[in-house]
Amino acid sequence: MSTIESVVDQLVRRHPGGVEILTGPPERPVGEVRLVDNTGQVDMAPAGALVVLDRGLAELAGDYRFDVVVRRAAAREVAGLVVLLPPEAKVSLTAMALARRADIALVRLSPDVDLTEAVGTLVRQAADRLSVTVDRVRAVCDAIDEGSFGSVDELLERVGLLLGRAVGLGIPVGDALAVPAGPERPDRLWTDRPGDPDADALLEMVLWRVAAETTRLAAERSRAEQVSRRSTGEVLVQLVEADRSQRATIAPSARRLGIPVDGWHVIVRIEPDNLLEVTGGDLAAFELRDELAGLALQTARSLPGTWHVGHDPAVLLLLWTTRTAPDPEDHARLRRQLDFVVKALSGRAAGLRIFCGAGTARPGIAGLASSATEARLAVSSARFRRRSNVPVHFDAVGMRATLLEWYGSPTVRQSIDRLFAPIADLSPAKRQAMIDTVGTYLDLQCSAARTAEALHLHRNAIRYRVQRAFEVLGIDEGDTDQRLFLHLACRAQRLVDETT
Repeated sequence: MSTIESVVDQLVRRHPGGVEILTGPPERPVGEVRLVDNTGQVDMAPAGALVVLDRGLAELAGDYRFDVVVRRAAAREVAGLVVLLPPEAKVSLTAMALARRADIALVRLSPDVDLTEAVGTLVRQAADRLSVTVDRVRAVCDAIDEGSFGSVDELLERVGLLLGRAVGLGIPVGDALAVPAGPERPDRLWTDRPGDPDADALLEMVLWRVAAETTRLAAERSRAEQVSRRSTGEVLVQLVEADRSQRATIAPSARRLGIPVDGWHVIVRIEPDNLLEVTGGDLAAFELRDELAGLALQTARSLPGTWHVGHDPAVLLLLWTTRTAPDPEDHARLRRQLDFVVKALSGRAAGLRIFCGAGTARPGIAGLASSATEARLAVSSARFRRRSNVPVHFDAVGMRATLLEWYGSPTVRQSIDRLFAPIADLSPAKRQAMIDTVGTYLDLQCSAARTAEALHLHRNAIRYRVQRAFEVLGIDEGDTDQRLFLHLACRAQRLVDETT
């Protein structure tokens, strides 16, 4: 059976702010609704009725005559009285006290509410809750058929409005109607029971329909996120692998996909070492690699900033971008976050072994490529030291040792010898001066002014010497990879000179 609260609730939804229970028990059962246009008709109202006073009786609410109406209603044991009354008008204190003693609800209805429509709503709700439920269920099904919902939250909000009752997603409260929200999902769709077996059955049917739509929306969103992530990931991999001219071509696509290429970037390179061994097959390895990419992105995103992920068959790349240069506290948080990421990935499959290297924060699209090269070198260091399932940072305290280890490779030494071959015939002092000048210039982010200050030279002299060195060595200063290799070679050469 309907109550004062459930009957009035329909008006509240249609006219927010225009309906208010002033006093009385909201749980009082309502048998029917009566509209009266004179006080004498109150004497004919049946017990349990909700009596609506016509507009002509609104003026009674503020004086003793309303006390008389309340006493008559109490004698008939009506459930409540509805009176047209503006918010600023007051019902007499005597009438309020009489209503409370008689367990009669007094309901204020704003004068600008259409009384005919309001009474119709009250009658339908009080007289036949099942028919209203059928109408509401039909409205929900029609709305779902239109397919106009953009998200699960939007769906549940609209369904709740159409049903006239909240629909929750999660753990049911009390003795609620509940159905699984979808296959293999622990949460449930639920709503309060109407208390009528037939209405309960109808609402359970509509909950199953809503659950199906929830599953469809979730699958659609998941597909969209995967497509977006893969598209963004492909562009990210292209940016990292491209040369300078190609990066300029790729940058517009990256911006359209939401990669803020003009910010400050840190590239994290993650190389699963034994996917085939862990999974037992190419298809399973591909599926796990794709899952690891999603897990890495999800875990990393708890750190402020913009995150993107990309991967190819052998490498997973994480890109962290901020608008401004990260401060030491940001770097500390990033290190902690990468620990969580690596722990989450290595724990995804028993025995999974990964090597992880992180570059330093660098600005712009060229900086992104530089950070990627640093991350590659950091991973090489991790492999050389057999440091699996632990992030290795390019700017870590042990980077001097890493450079020496890197220089210790015969292949690397041959490459550095070829790089410095054009200046091999210079005197040791001139050769070392050129390496020191270029190395300091690269250490100071290619700032001629800061290099001049550090070496106590004029900036024009620095520009000339650096330009001449790049020409002699055959280095394109605009090529990030060439510039970084020269930078590492200068550092390694100076370190070797220090240790010999």
